[in-house]
Amino acid sequence: MADISKAVAIANNEVAYLAWDIDTTAVPGCLGFHIVREYLDANDEVTEERPLASYVAFKGQRNPDWQAQNTSVWPVQKFNWRDLTLRKRRNEAKRRPDNERVRYRIRAVGKMKAGLDPVEVVPESHRDFKTRQIVQHTYEGQPIPLGYLTPAAYTNILDVTTKRPPFTSSFTNGILSTQFLANVLNEDGTISPNELEDHLRRPGDWLRNYLAGDVLPILQDFFAKAGGRFHGALYELEDEELLKLLTDNASRLDLILSDAGSGEDADAEPNEKGNRPKIYDTRNAPARAALQAIAETRASGFTLQNRMFNGTGHIGHNKFVVWLDESGTPRSVLTGSTNWTWSGIAGQSNNCVRIDDDAIAGAFFQYWTRLKADALALPDPLNAKNRGANQGDTLKKTNRTPVRVPLADGVSAEIWFSPNMPGKQQPPAKSAKPALPPPDMDRLFSLLRKAEKAIFFLVFMPSRGGVNSVVSEAIALGLKDTSLNVVGAISDSQAMWGYEPSQELPNGKKLPAWSPHVFQQAGISVIRATALTDREIGRAVGDFKNDETLTLGRAIIHDKVLVIDPMDPEKCVVAFGSHNFGYKASYSNDENLVIVEGHAALAQAYAAHVLDVYDHYRFRATEAEITAQAKKPRAAGVKSDPRWDGFLDTTDEWQKRASHRMSAYLTG
Repeated sequence: MADISKAVAIANNEVAYLAWDIDTTAVPGCLGFHIVREYLDANDEVTEERPLASYVAFKGQRNPDWQAQNTSVWPVQKFNWRDLTLRKRRNEAKRRPDNERVRYRIRAVGKMKAGLDPVEVVPESHRDFKTRQIVQHTYEGQPIPLGYLTPAAYTNILDVTTKRPPFTSSFTNGILSTQFLANVLNEDGTISPNELEDHLRRPGDWLRNYLAGDVLPILQDFFAKAGGRFHGALYELEDEELLKLLTDNASRLDLILSDAGSGEDADAEPNEKGNRPKIYDTRNAPARAALQAIAETRASGFTLQNRMFNGTGHIGHNKFVVWLDESGTPRSVLTGSTNWTWSGIAGQSNNCVRIDDDAIAGAFFQYWTRLKADALALPDPLNAKNRGANQGDTLKKTNRTPVRVPLADGVSAEIWFSPNMPGKQQPPAKSAKPALPPPDMDRLFSLLRKAEKAIFFLVFMPSRGGVNSVVSEAIALGLKDTSLNVVGAISDSQAMWGYEPSQELPNGKKLPAWSPHVFQQAGISVIRATALTDREIGRAVGDFKNDETLTLGRAIIHDKVLVIDPMDPEKCVVAFGSHNFGYKASYSNDENLVIVEGHAALAQAYAAHVLDVYDHYRFRATEAEITAQAKKPRAAGVKSDPRWDGFLDTTDEWQKRASHRMSAYLTG
């Protein structure tokens, strides 16, 4: 008799990622797995249970309205799964309470027959947007009664929380749930132009709060600290609610605000070619003006230092605030990848972390002090190009040495700041004499080379083609060691491994730039975040409505996250901050990077986030790659998963196609 040999779950404050394996190659007659979330009390007794949501119907059935069922109706035909409704409710844009204690019960199921215990169907429903009446969920086609094929297997117990002392880690929901999001926005019968953006811009909006997750509460709680003073360094600042958070606390705030955004000066006369002069700081200008007005009031207690790189190729990319108590002792710091914009808070995949440790907060405050001393000459006017603006050599030299902090229970943290390379610009990626890595990247590469089983990452734009970055190093290691699991997702098409810039052919024709959607080889699976429509992939897939018109800009994934061996409690590593994990950040940008070793709970929280985002885009990337291969011969040779018709198998043949690789690693 086949059994589930082991089941494991990891989680953060938003989602759980489950993996399980079986003690044979296949479970005869298996149509998938029924998964139940169990809520536990302080004595680990079950107080409530809920089967996980599922949307994909069996062949011969249809779910045209994309209404949630659960695994008592449509089981999971994989050996790993994401519990996306751990905090987010499946039927409305509301969230469940945090700090719950849960585990998962998993059983293989097949078609009901004599001798099997039946799976009891749990009905699903939602409240209609217009009538406010409860509507029972239905689907088309004949139900397939299910019976249990194996005994129950249980995962480890999880605490669903942001708190992993001294870290409070949170992750935005962004617009990953595109299918659900489209349904929510369409409940009134239409999706208006700019409707999503309007929701995300509006403070207190129900959809904005839903997509921001715990990030907004963490920011608000941070500034609710009594007494003391805040010192911040920000890149982008255009969110109305977050600007108010700063102005409400201006009397105890010192802020270094960089420039962000550029465009044509609409008020200037065009030249003979019809072009208007370029201006800078287009995104931050309104917030800067509001803050400057407060700073000019001497009694306000607020100071603002403008850090304007305006068109030099350097950016003040930090997004951190450090808090000092009334005695002037640094106590806590807020950092991560989240820009202080409406899209950063609710429209992208981001992370935000508060660190309550004196030594780490002290390192950030010392860096902030160095930034303040490294004042840039300002252009006149402020939105003009600031020719020659660059960080000073003193700042760069000091940043070459990290701050190492021992924490409790053998955990350690290492804090790096950039730029930490001398000179005016980054050397070319391809040259006769390749440049040695900057010291912070050298450290990341060293840690990557020590990976024994897994490397996970999410990046936005570390470098063109991923060279001289975490992307190139991880792939190189995965190619040399095929037992290594290298899983990552990239946002910017130019950063994808295998990217080829446009080029002119000998016949004078131009070959456009080309970016693969997938790089898959041995244990490597790196994908590019891709929005899809049925038109782009040339076919409908099951009952999915592939009309992802809700994508906001190219920074779908804005995270900068690296996780190494998260299941090893002693050797696990997680790296996060504002640093994009490429040479340019170390040469050109104001950046921060936190590397934590030996903190398994934190590493697994970040790993769950990586796997969540990766899984969301993997199917989309594969579909896009298959379509692109048919159109672009130069993409040939990139392997992709076989096409899926979008429905569950009605036989046990799905097991032959299902991968056990991730489940084998996580349950290892």
